[in-house]
Amino acid sequence: METRANYLNKLLEDLNNCAFSFPDYWIPKIWINAEEAGEIILIEPKQFFIKQIEKILSFGENTETASTPENSLVYCMMIRYTTAFDHNQDGKLNFEPIDNLFYETGTFLKTIALLPYLKHLGIDILYLLPINEICMQGRKGNLGSPYAYKHPLRIDPRLGEPFLTLSLDEQFSALVEACHLLGIKVVLEFVLRTSGICTDLALEHPEWFYWVKASCIENGEFAPPKFTQKELEIISEKVLNNDFENLIPPDSNYQKLFTPIPEYVHLENGIPIGILSDGTKARIPFAFADWPPDDTQPLWKDVTYFRYYEHPDFNYIAYNTVRMYSKELIEGGRKVESLWNFIADIIPYFITKFNIDGAMIDMGHAIPQELLDNIFANACSLKEDFIFWEENFNIHSKSKEQGYNATLGYLFFDEANPEKMNEFIMKLENDEFPLPFFLTPETHNTPRSARFGCNYSKMTYVFNSFLPGIRFLLSGFELCDALPYNTGLNFTPEEIEQYPPEILPLFSIASMPWLNSNIVRFIQNVNSLVKEFNLTNEKFEESKIVKLDSTNPYVVAYKRILKEFDIIILGNFSNQEQPTFIESDNSFLKYSEIILGEFCMNSYNQIILLPFGYAVFKYFKQL
Repeated sequence: METRANYLNKLLEDLNNCAFSFPDYWIPKIWINAEEAGEIILIEPKQFFIKQIEKILSFGENTETASTPENSLVYCMMIRYTTAFDHNQDGKLNFEPIDNLFYETGTFLKTIALLPYLKHLGIDILYLLPINEICMQGRKGNLGSPYAYKHPLRIDPRLGEPFLTLSLDEQFSALVEACHLLGIKVVLEFVLRTSGICTDLALEHPEWFYWVKASCIENGEFAPPKFTQKELEIISEKVLNNDFENLIPPDSNYQKLFTPIPEYVHLENGIPIGILSDGTKARIPFAFADWPPDDTQPLWKDVTYFRYYEHPDFNYIAYNTVRMYSKELIEGGRKVESLWNFIADIIPYFITKFNIDGAMIDMGHAIPQELLDNIFANACSLKEDFIFWEENFNIHSKSKEQGYNATLGYLFFDEANPEKMNEFIMKLENDEFPLPFFLTPETHNTPRSARFGCNYSKMTYVFNSFLPGIRFLLSGFELCDALPYNTGLNFTPEEIEQYPPEILPLFSIASMPWLNSNIVRFIQNVNSLVKEFNLTNEKFEESKIVKLDSTNPYVVAYKRILKEFDIIILGNFSNQEQPTFIESDNSFLKYSEIILGEFCMNSYNQIILLPFGYAVFKYFKQL
C-alpha cells in the first residue's frame, strides 16, 4: 500500500499554527483509551488532535499488512454521526459551530483522531457512507440525507472544522493518508443512480433528469404509478424469467404528468425550475422504491432518478425505466452520452484526488450493464486492485462476473431466525455462494442488533466471525447502540412511526452513546482468535463449512474445517436458556477444548447455553 503523509503533515502544521483559545471541549474518554467506558474528559483540543496525529505518523511504514479484502474486518461509519459529541456539555448537539470554531457533529479531523481507537478495535477497512454536500431543499430531518447530494464531486462542508485553514478536500485527503499509515483501506459509498432533488447538475444538464409539470408536484398530484394485481403478477413473472420485452408500462394518466426537457432551468428558493417552450413550469419529480412496483417504503422525496436513456415512449419514472430496463428502451432509445461519461468518471476523480481504495456502489445491480462496465474499467485503469462492493441482497455469480469483489448479501435479514440460519449454514456447506458477502446482523438501513440486547450482539459477532466472508461492524455496534440510522428495511409501520426522520442519524443531528458500557474488549478477543486460526488468509472459495445437527431448534451449530483441527461454533438464537445435543451425543466434547463462551451440562448430558449464549470449541481430529 502506498503511504503518503503530505496532507497529514499539512494538517499538523495547521494545528500548530492555531493561535486562538478554544472554549471548554469535552470528549468521551474511550476516544483516547478504548478500554474506558462511561466517562468524559476535558481536553485542550489543539493538543489532543496534535497528539493523535503524531501517534498515527509514528506508525510510518511499519504497520502490519491488512487482511485480504475478502476476509477483512470492516467498520462502517457516517462521519457526522460517529464522531458527533456534545463537546461543550450544554445538554444538546448544536447545529452551528461553537464560537465559529468547531462543529459538534462529526468531522474529518475528529475521525482522524478516532483512528487509533479503530485500529485498536482491529479494523482493516474503513467504509464511509456518502460524504457529499447535501441538498437542503426538500431534505428530511434537520441535516438531510447524505444520499441526497447537490453535486457528486463536492464534499459536505459540515465535515470540515471551521477553525482549520486547510481546505475541505485537503482535510479528507489527510484522513485517507492517516488510514493508509495504519494499514487501513478506505472504501467510499457512491450513489450513481439517483441525485438530490435540488441538484446543481440540473442547471447545466436538464437532459440528465425526468421532468413533470410543476403544478402536479405543488398540488400533491404526483405519486408512484399504480398497477393492478393482475399486472403485478405478469410483471413479476416476466422479470423472474428475464423477459424484459413488452413490460407493462404505467397508465397513460401517470405518463401525461411528465414533460419534455425544459428549454432552460433556474433556481427558485433553491429548487430547479424548468421552463418549457410554451412557458409551462416543470420540476424534477421525487423518487420512490421501484421494485417491486408496489413497494410500500416511504417516498424518497429528497432524491430523484437519473435519466439514463432517451426514448419518446419511455419518458417517465417506473420500474421499467430505472431498474428492470425494457428491451425496447435499450434497443430503440439512446443512452444520454454526456451523463454516462460523467458518471463513469466520478470514482476515478476520487481515486486521483484522494487515493481511496474502493467503492460501494449504491444499488449497483440497477445500473445498466454497459455503464457499469465503463465505471469498472475507468476505476481499475487507475488502481488495478481497486475494491468494488455491490449493494445487492442476492448473492449470485453475476456479481462476480461483473467484477465485484463482494456483495452486501442478506444475512442481516435472517440472523434473528434460527430456522433460516440453519438454511444459511447449509448453503455455505453446499458452496452455493459464489463470492464473499457481509457477515453482519445489521446495516444502516435495518434495525440495530442491540434491540435484542448486548448479549445478542455478542453472540452474532462470535457466530459470524468464524464464517468465510467479510466481518462487518456498523459504528455503534461496539457500544450496543440501539438507535437505527434509517428505517429502510425490516421495519413495521409502527416502528417507522416510532423513528421519524427528526431523530434518525441518517437525516438529523444525533450522537452515538459513547458513554455506554461497551463490548470493545470482547470484539478484540474474538478478532485475536480469527487471526490466530489464520482465517483472514484463507480464500473464500477454499473455506469448508459443515452444518451440525442440533436437537434444539433455537441452537444453530456449524464446523469450520481447518488443516490441523476444526472449529465448532454453537449459537443460541433465543433469549431463553436452551439445552441441546450436537451430532446426536456430544461426543466431540471428548476431543475438544473450549476457547470462547460458557456452557454447562445437565443430567441428560445436554449442553446448556445461556440466553443468546455461544460456545466455540477447538476440535482435535481423530485418526
